[in-house]
Amino acid sequence: MTIKAAHIATLRRHHLLASLSEQQFQAALEGCRTEQLRPGVFLFQRGEPADSFFVLLSGQVNLTVTSKAGAEKIAGIVRPGESFAEAVMFLDASVYPVSARAASQSEVARIRCDTFVALLRGSTETCFQLLASLSRRLHEKMREIEYLALESATHRLIHAMESRLPSGQPEPDTIELVESRQELASRLSMTPETLSRILRNLSDAGVIIVNGRSLQIPDRIRLLSLLDDE
Repeated sequence: MTIKAAHIATLRRHHLLASLSEQQFQAALEGCRTEQLRPGVFLFQRGEPADSFFVLLSGQVNLTVTSKAGAEKIAGIVRPGESFAEAVMFLDASVYPVSARAASQSEVARIRCDTFVALLRGSTETCFQLLASLSRRLHEKMREIEYLALESATHRLIHAMESRLPSGQPEPDTIELVESRQELASRLSMTPETLSRILRNLSDAGVIIVNGRSLQIPDRIRLLSLLDDE
């Protein structure tokens, strides 16, 4: 399916494409197409040949790995505007290291790796701009790994909620979870039972109000003050 004009602005803002000149951007779009995914459908599976990377335009895609025992672990949750599988462009073994499955009705933009790599080979300046962007994102991921490894389960959940609140808005706000509790628990490296217990404790303390997938935050300052607790 040819990409719609409505999605071009989303792609233009993406960190992998923002540093391209207009001519380069149009060249990248020449091999780009969109795909509709029904819930539960795999876009690709681990070990399959990797010839493209993707930008999620709508819905949700889960990146998963499966243990030898058959247990599935969510390695990442992709939200609209985010990309995935871009690292395969720079690997010698061009296969997907994880599986990607639609968690809801989704639409993705597929961009060919060879087209994008050809653009990079033709411009040293574009390469350096992309390296700067990827370096910033690497530092962000390292901070995420650090708090997943070192902080308590409660702190991890509070940080996750904080990241979804609008900046500079201390008034009451509501977070709408796009993922299930099981998916959120997996993403935060805790069991669903632990997540439910923490949500219940925060609710009993009046810090949040839980209504299905809606989490109302009456007082952001009070919520974040819990991060200072040992």
